[in-house]
Amino acid sequence: MRRLLPALVLVLTLGGCGWVGRADETSKPDGFQLHGYVSVAGAATGVPGTPCLAPVPDIASGATVKVADQDGKVVAVTTLAAGVLAATGGTYHCNFSFELLNLSGSRPTYQILVGDRPPVAFETRALREGRLAVVDVAVTASPSPS
Repeated sequence: MRRLLPALVLVLTLGGCGWVGRADETSKPDGFQLHGYVSVAGAATGVPGTPCLAPVPDIASGATVKVADQDGKVVAVTTLAAGVLAATGGTYHCNFSFELLNLSGSRPTYQILVGDRPPVAFETRALREGRLAVVDVAVTASPSPS
């Protein structure tokens, strides 16, 4: 019986860890993890899965990723990971992943802002269900000097 008592105390103590300080709440916290990546078209050819650099200056490892609510108020910030080359249908992309923890599931949408790019909106429900937030960046050719 003496051996069982410490094990029982441990189970009861750890069992309530997620609810410590939440005695007045009637539902679980609604936080979720948002996973996504920025995919920049026009990357140099190479072996998929190897490091790459995007052909645009504002998308690079360490660049800021902001997450805003539907009104544009920034609610979280993270950075891009290193670029990884991907090939799809004969075209090459440089993909930069990002992750944000503990976003509220109560908002209907989130906007992702990367570099100097316009925001891209995503439905919260899909993100909570594990859908990746993929921000596609097309590279436009600069006009040639005349």
